Order: sequence, then structure tokens, then C-alpha cells
Amino acid sequence: MKIYDAAILALKELNKPSSINEILKVIKKNHWFVFNTTNEIGVLSLAIKRRTEGYSISQAVKIKSFRINNNLVSLIEDREMIDNMNQIIEIAEWRIRRNNHLQKIKQDLRSNKLALFLGAGVSRSAGIPTWDTLLEKINASVYQEMRKSEGKLKNFKTTQEEDKILTELLSQLGDDSPIINASFLESNLGAISLPKEVHKALYGRNRKKFTSPTLKWLAKLCNHRGLYQIQNVITFNYDDLLEQHLKDIPVTCKSISKEEDEVDNNCLPVYHVHGYLPQFNKKRDLDPIVLTEKSYHDMYTNSFSWSNITQLSILKDNTCLFIGLSMSDPNMRRILDIAANKNHNKLKHFALMQRLEPEIEENLYEQLFRDNSSELLEAFLETFHLSRERHYAQLGIQIVWFEDLAEIPQLIKSLVD
Repeated sequence: MKIYDAAILALKELNKPSSINEILKVIKKNHWFVFNTTNEIGVLSLAIKRRTEGYSISQAVKIKSFRINNNLVSLIEDREMIDNMNQIIEIAEWRIRRNNHLQKIKQDLRSNKLALFLGAGVSRSAGIPTWDTLLEKINASVYQEMRKSEGKLKNFKTTQEEDKILTELLSQLGDDSPIINASFLESNLGAISLPKEVHKALYGRNRKKFTSPTLKWLAKLCNHRGLYQIQNVITFNYDDLLEQHLKDIPVTCKSISKEEDEVDNNCLPVYHVHGYLPQFNKKRDLDPIVLTEKSYHDMYTNSFSWSNITQLSILKDNTCLFIGLSMSDPNMRRILDIAANKNHNKLKHFALMQRLEPEIEENLYEQLFRDNSSELLEAFLETFHLSRERHYAQLGIQIVWFEDLAEIPQLIKSLVD
């Protein structure tokens, strides 16, 4: 996620014109962006200014997302942002390549050869917490278990405010790796309790429906007017948000999360390869999930696990479109590498990926690009993204680039239209 995407999400959560400081606090609270500088305010301020209506600084970009009035930042409505994008007539080479990729994906959809691989970005678009935020929410239960365990903490009577501070401190003391943190949580909560706590952290205690334009268009893509069908869906998410949206179309689907689950040829299979925690669960005991260090090791080392074999089979027999994935999971990359060899290194699959921008402070920008304006930076970024394309080509994947998260539902819609 880019820094200005995090700012957009923060403003949506704040739901009012807000200062840069307020936006920064929400971004950090939700772990939407990790800063690599001590001047967080300066970096965030420049990122917002570059996309603010009416600003004509040398680093400004054409697509505008923000307005600033009396030092308070507000959002330009999504519809205005899309119209703004569509009015840009300069067509970069990567956009031309993207259009060609979308046409190929359309052809495979119409030939009933398309499968989907979905990641956390799909669920995050509907308000499901990120992995780091998820683990932080579970820390409240871990803290209560710590109070019952051996150690001096159980001898103290604490106030609600002190409990809140110590829970936040527990989050700060955690390991940098979410997987190792999850193992720590499981050791305190127990393997049976962990899925229940994850379920509670995912959905909260209310019964609201989580939705987003991305999920709505994905559901329509899965069975386009009954004419073309997605063959399989692999999801790395625990939630059942896609299934809920499929039922609204309606599309008959079946969730599969373990080896003994049978595939129904009359239903669209939705494979939850990391486990399944449906929102309105009626079972007392939830099935195990892949979250801890041990569960990841088991999946990685067992080449014949149902989830690994399922992914390999779908990659071999279909054109696959990856959406909402960072593409950094080691096990998934290993499977992609194996599949690429089996497919004789054909460029067969596609991934929606966001074009990157460096995190840079305003004074450093001026120092680096004083003589070349923004042309040097643009040339550097273009070459960098071409290098990324070559890298993913080795895994059999062609990148479908986008700049703003607001483009994702539009790109999916273009496949349906």
C-alpha cells in the first residue's frame, strides 16, 4: 500500500476534514504504512500535497485525491477521482501493456479458463483488519491469560486504563514477524482458542455486512450473466466475504478448507488454503487455521498437502488472476516456481499490482532532482518497474499495473463489461 492510499483510508475512518497529525495517528494505529524515516510528518505531508487539488508544486501528480482548507485535509469523492483518472489523455507504455493483458484475461474468461487467487487486499477493501491489526486485537485476550498464569502480574489489581496501557505495551514488545507473534499468542491462548479469537478480531461482535466495490465486482466476475464462469477461486483469507457476495448474485458456491471437503461439480469451489472462519459460524469449535510459525512450516515442508497440490493443479490447468496479494509469501512463490517449470516457463498468469513510489522528504526531493525536475525520478521508476516485470516473468506472471487502489474495482469491471 502506498502512503497516500493509507491517508485515504485514514480520512475515511476519521470521516471528517483532519490535520496531518490526525491522519498519521490513524495510519500508524492500523499499520497501513511503515515509515522508513524519522520525519514521518514531512513524508506524509508531501505525499498528500502532491495529490491535492490546486497545488502546483513541481512534484505534483495529475490524479488528485485530496483538498486542503484551513490546514485540514479532506477527500475528493471516489467518483470524482475516477473521472479525474479517465480525463488524463497521456497514455504511458505500461498502460498500453495493461490493456493488452486485460484483453487476454477477457478471452480466457470467455473460454472458461480463468481462475482467481485472492489475498488480504480484497478483504481489507471491505474493512477487515490487516494481519498486524488482527494480532493486536488478539493481544487483549493474551493479556488476560497472562494475568492468570505464573508470574507476579497476577498479584496486582489493575484499573481499566492500566489494562489498556499494558495491552498496548504487549503489542510493542512483540516480534517484528507476524508469524512469530502468532505463535506467541497460540502458546498463551491454546490451539483451540486461537481460531475463536481470530474470528472475534476479524468481525467484531456485531453482525454488520462487510462490503466493497471490489468484492461486488469480483462476485459478478465469477458468473458473468450466466455466460462465462470462473473455474476456481483460491483465497488466502479466512473470511467468507466473497461467498456472501456470491450468494447475492446469486452464484452457487462451496467453501473448501480441508482435504476431506468434497468438490461439487455444480458449485464454484472457493478454496480457503489457510483455513476458514465464516462470519456467521454455527459450529462450537472452529477448524484450525494456518497462522503460526509451526503451521507455516508444516505447509511449506509437506509438498503433498492438499492445499499445495490444489494450487499447483489450478496453476497448471488455468489462467490465474492474482488480486490483493503482495506476492511475497515464500510457499506461494515456491509453488509458482514449480508451476512455471511445469508450464515450460510460459507467461500464463496475471497479477494486479500497484506501481511503487519511493518514500521521500520534500527537501531531499529538491536536492536530488533540482536540475532534472521530475524527469529523472520518472525515468528511474519506469526502469525499476520494468525490472519487476522481468522478475515476475520468471514465475510465469505478467503484471497488470495500477496506481491507485480505487482503480481495482474498475479493472475488474472492465473484464465483466
